[in-house]
Amino acid sequence: MKRLLVLGDLNLDIHAEEPTPTDVGQEVRSVVRAVPGGSAGTFARVAAGLGARVAFVGAVGRDLIGDLLERDLLARGIEPHLTRSDMSTGAVLALFRGGDRSMVCARGANDALDEHDLEPAWFSGLDHLHVSGYAFLSDRQARAARRAIGLAGAAGASISVNAPPAGLIAAFGVGAFLRELRRVTTLFLNRDEGRLVTGIDAPEEIVCALAVIHAEGALTLGRDGALAWLEQERNAASPPAALDVDPTGAGDAYAAAFVVHRLEGDTLGEANRAACAAAHAHLARPSVAAPPS
Repeated sequence: MKRLLVLGDLNLDIHAEEPTPTDVGQEVRSVVRAVPGGSAGTFARVAAGLGARVAFVGAVGRDLIGDLLERDLLARGIEPHLTRSDMSTGAVLALFRGGDRSMVCARGANDALDEHDLEPAWFSGLDHLHVSGYAFLSDRQARAARRAIGLAGAAGASISVNAPPAGLIAAFGVGAFLRELRRVTTLFLNRDEGRLVTGIDAPEEIVCALAVIHAEGALTLGRDGALAWLEQERNAASPPAALDVDPTGAGDAYAAAFVVHRLEGDTLGEANRAACAAAHAHLARPSVAAPPS
C-alpha cells in the first residue's frame, strides 16, 4: 500500500440554491447541504477511498467545524496532522441561482499552517507528496509547502500539485507561481490555467510546453475529459458521461485517482481513464449532483 502525504486546505462546503429572487430581509425556503471540502481535502478523501495510505497536513479552527472535519478524516482512514488555530475553520458557501453560481470563500484557519508545523518523521518512507496549489497563495502556508517539497524530495518521493484557478494565479503572478513548481514532478491543471501559464491555446501544445518541465501530469478539459502526458507519451480520455452540475472538486478527484493508479504501476492510459471515471463519480454524488430546486 503506497503512502501519500497531502498538504493544503480543509474546508466545510455549503451548497444552497435560491429558487426565486429574494428581496432584502426576505426569507426563502430551500435545501442547504454541507459536505467536507477543500481542494487538498478532496484529494485526500478520494485517494484514501481508492486504498492508498493517506496522511493529511493542514490547519483548522478550535471550533465545531474543525472537530467535524477531523472526525471525517479519521472515519475515512486518513491520518490527520492538523494545526489548531484561533481563526475559524475554512468554509465555502456556493449559492446557486438558476444556472449561475456565486461563491463566498473564507480561508480562515487554512492560512495558519506554518513550516514549523511539519515533522520530518512524516516523510520517512513516503511514496508521494501532494500539495494543493492554493497553498502557494498564502505566505505562511507557502513556507510550509516549500519545506514539505524539500523533505519529500530528500526522501525520494514524487511530488504533485493541482493548480488553483487561473484568476488567482494571475493575481499572484504567473512567474512567481511557476517558480514554486520547479521541483514538482506531476502537474494537474485545467485548460484555462494551462493557457495562462504557457500563453498557448491548443491543448496539445499546452501539454508539450508543460512536459518539458514536469515529467508527467494532465490537462483536464471538462466534459472533453483530459489529456495526460508522461514525458513524450500522450493519452486522451473522456468521462463516462457528461453531467450538468457544479464541477467543483472534479479536478482534485481526478488528480487523486491519477496519482494512486500511477503509484500502483498502471500505464498512463489506464491512470487517465481511471481518473476521468473518479472525477465523474465525484460529481455524481447525491450531495452535489442535484442542487436543490
